[in-house]
Amino acid sequence: MSPQNSQAALTALNGVRPVLTHFETPRAAEDLAADIIDLWTGAEASLQALVGNSSLTGQQLVRAARQAELITLDQAHALLEFLAARDRANRTSYKPTQADGDAALEGFRALESALSGKAPVIRATPSSPLQAAYTPRSSQKQQPYQPSPPPQPPPSPYAPPSAGGGYRQPPAYAGRRTSGPPTIEQPPPGSFTPAGGGSSVGSSSVAGGVGRSHVEHALAAAEARRRWPRMSMPVMVGAAVVLLFIVGVYFAFRGGSSSSGITTGIDALKNGQRERARGEFAKAVKGDPNAATPHVFLARISRDEGDLASARAQLDTALRLEPKNEIALREMGLVLFASKQYDLARRFFVRAVQTNPQDRTAQGYLGCALMRLGRTQEGTKFISNAGNGAWTSCLQPLTSTAPPPL
Repeated sequence: MSPQNSQAALTALNGVRPVLTHFETPRAAEDLAADIIDLWTGAEASLQALVGNSSLTGQQLVRAARQAELITLDQAHALLEFLAARDRANRTSYKPTQADGDAALEGFRALESALSGKAPVIRATPSSPLQAAYTPRSSQKQQPYQPSPPPQPPPSPYAPPSAGGGYRQPPAYAGRRTSGPPTIEQPPPGSFTPAGGGSSVGSSSVAGGVGRSHVEHALAAAEARRRWPRMSMPVMVGAAVVLLFIVGVYFAFRGGSSSSGITTGIDALKNGQRERARGEFAKAVKGDPNAATPHVFLARISRDEGDLASARAQLDTALRLEPKNEIALREMGLVLFASKQYDLARRFFVRAVQTNPQDRTAQGYLGCALMRLGRTQEGTKFISNAGNGAWTSCLQPLTSTAPPPL
């Protein structure tokens, strides 16, 4: 292994190292699939640089690295399991499991070990193939169940301390019932029960009654209740109606102003008044910072102007606010498609179709992305199901002069 190849391989591997941080938090199946694919893309580029042949991919690439004795047999097996997890994650109908995520991490670490010469990190516990979402191993540890000790009866405030420091009730006193008129220290049996219904010093099962402090607390609470002004039912109903009216007016005004700005912006966009539309959508963002729709339309304006970086930033904000916003998912796919990042675009189109199976535009451009990735049969099927639209031009052979359809 030449130093140049080794350095290039490490550079390619370090390029996808930030993806490893995603595996430190619980992941949904769709996000896990995207991370596995991204991680393998970097590992494959690293292997190609290590072997010195960028035309090899998949199993042939791993076999070539093994034949050149650049990786050990165990490292080759880990990489092949990583590749199998990537192939499963690449299927739109498949939901990656915990085992797939662990296989990706183990394969990445095996390749990292081959490049650095350090021993790979061995996975401690096998994964369960039935778990459909990735959860880090550190967050799955549970403390063993330990039964709590039985509660000890509270000591009586009037009993003398025993030699051991605890309370020891005389046998003759334990079974004796109280008699005589009730007093603060000795109320009649059953006249006071602590909150929760549990046995305490003041219950009838233990002689001696409740302490003075318990009764004083009860009297103080009763006095506080008497001091609180009582309102009649009509007054309470009226106050509730006024409060609901105020809350309704506030939310109606806040939501109405935002919706009005979006509607005005859409009308301006249809009339070709792009700058006015941009201003209306910006006002809508200030009126309701938690709304994703204004960011989607701002992204669309930026995409039409060719500013794909600004469009992607707006869509990142929209998807952070509403991760399942079908229009934002579709728009992100279009921006990535225009950037020729066809595999990333395919994933967002898949999520858009899963959110709204009736979205013909997302289906059509999903077919376009699959065609660009060489999956012609699948791409043709999605384009046919979507019907006529701009995406049908993807069925024509791709030339160097024809720009990607949008």
